[in-house]
Amino acid sequence: MAQKKRVLISLLEENEGLAKLLAQELSRSGLDVQAHFWSSEPDGWVAAARELCSCQAWVIAGQNLNEKSLRASLSLATLAVQAEHGNGFPILLSPAGAAPEVTSLPTPLRDAVIVKSGLGAKTAVLANTAKPVHPDYRLKPHGLGRLGLWFELGPSDGFWQGAFFASSPVAPTAHGVGIAGTIPEKCTLNFPVTGMKLSVAGIDCEGWGVKNELSCATSYYVRVASCPDYISFGAFPENDDAELYSLSLT
Repeated sequence: MAQKKRVLISLLEENEGLAKLLAQELSRSGLDVQAHFWSSEPDGWVAAARELCSCQAWVIAGQNLNEKSLRASLSLATLAVQAEHGNGFPILLSPAGAAPEVTSLPTPLRDAVIVKSGLGAKTAVLANTAKPVHPDYRLKPHGLGRLGLWFELGPSDGFWQGAFFASSPVAPTAHGVGIAGTIPEKCTLNFPVTGMKLSVAGIDCEGWGVKNELSCATSYYVRVASCPDYISFGAFPENDDAELYSLSLT
């Protein structure tokens, strides 16, 4: 007998009745369901991201997706699970009120499926059929409490001749290069750049970078004080026309 696909339900408001109804609906569709209320703590997304790494789909249910800190924490959890499972990981939004415009959502959530009815069946189909989509880069957030929020980035294949990260409105505060998955305590930075002012898609950002060569086994790590509204990153730009990957997180 095939093992049931695991699904996490994240309720944005504390509503025991809704949690029970959604869990029952998904369970009737043959899914192994876990449910929790979304934490408002700055690093509350970390536990959810850890749980999602063993899931095959994620259902986000609630009334309001407009709160900035909520959107930021959902974005960070989404980036973490996409780093583990690929960008094809199924995310379903079950809004209690009016459905949001997909283009108004933070970039990591724009591939989410908005579901107003038939949630159980649609979740089961996606959990059983989704295929991972891996971009040309690696990007993963690490919430480390008093040590801050770190972004890990690098190439998914091949090499980068250096790396660059810019953010707005908060700026980077520390950076390093090390083995993928492990923020280094000490490292040698080749031609480090800090405090670079630039405009990306009309947004004023501060960028940091290094010229260290990166492979799929090594990463560039950048610390920020809190989740930025916007980030831009990639191989170190050698000219003004260099292409960077850009995401809105709120």
